[in-house]
Amino acid sequence: MSNGIILGFNDETWIFSSGRIIPVIADGCLEEPLCLYPPSLQGLQALVPGMLRLEVEIALEKLDLIWDRTFAWEMFLDMMRRQIWNSLPNAELPQHVTDATRAVLVDWLVQVHVSEMMQFQEETLYLAIHLLDRALRQLRVTTAKLQLVAVVCLFLAAKKEECLLPEVSGLCYLMDHAYTKQQLLRMERKVLIGLKFNLSFCPPLHFLLLLASVARCSAQMVWMSRYLLELSLLEGQCAAFLPLQLAAAALCLARKVLQEPLTPEGEAAWCLASGIYAGSVCSETVLLRIKKILAGAAARAHTRDTRATFLKFSSPETMHVSRHPGLNRASALLGVCALD
Repeated sequence: MSNGIILGFNDETWIFSSGRIIPVIADGCLEEPLCLYPPSLQGLQALVPGMLRLEVEIALEKLDLIWDRTFAWEMFLDMMRRQIWNSLPNAELPQHVTDATRAVLVDWLVQVHVSEMMQFQEETLYLAIHLLDRALRQLRVTTAKLQLVAVVCLFLAAKKEECLLPEVSGLCYLMDHAYTKQQLLRMERKVLIGLKFNLSFCPPLHFLLLLASVARCSAQMVWMSRYLLELSLLEGQCAAFLPLQLAAAALCLARKVLQEPLTPEGEAAWCLASGIYAGSVCSETVLLRIKKILAGAAARAHTRDTRATFLKFSSPETMHVSRHPGLNRASALLGVCALD
């Protein structure tokens, strides 16, 4: 449009214009626009459409998510659409797969992911768990085959994301040879058919890094939000949320935990980043629900049996963010009690 950018990534159409996101309802009428800036920054509103697009393009290029900036904005809109197309149904997990059982599976995958034997990319982990959640809902998986399905999902994710693939014999070794190569390959075919060979997924990590880049977040805030986001993998209820919703909630909670003072420029950058997730895609109600889940998960992470993510982010390379004292009061910052 002449006065804004159309964001066509939801059931509704959104016009991003003059610093405001305006939803267009079915009959073509405009609802009340949502202001993205506090009163002290209203002067920036006229620059937002161009600024937002430019910042998104720069961020995608910086993160090596695109090859040519010419198509960066189209790639961003495709990310927004694909996260909805590949969202999980609301159906619950099979009765014999409890949240605790799923958490143990995910924790084991995290341990395998960070092992010297694998050294996979982060995207591989997120895709593997997404495929696992879909497979558990769409296939009849017995308790005895849960670990096998988890390894197959990791294998499929590696085929899509990695340059070097693990040997099938190596995967069987990880399972203490509880399953043979033939069983693993048969299960791979079963999972692929069950998923209709659709391995497409836009991980929440990409949205998180995009938001953090636009918001000019510090290294510590990026690591903290990455830690909170990875904790969401252990929470079965988080599988129902969109990747952008998880990323935005993790970043907002990290900001609350660290309490970093913001300059006027930093505040402007943060408000610009909020333009990416503001609106019905990430309503305040949804963000608060996710933040409560993540706050509870962070508060009890060091006491759980599934501690692989906590240990992973307690290293010097990750700035020891999982041991940050602010996480002990994360739930208090949200006005909720930590879960036992």
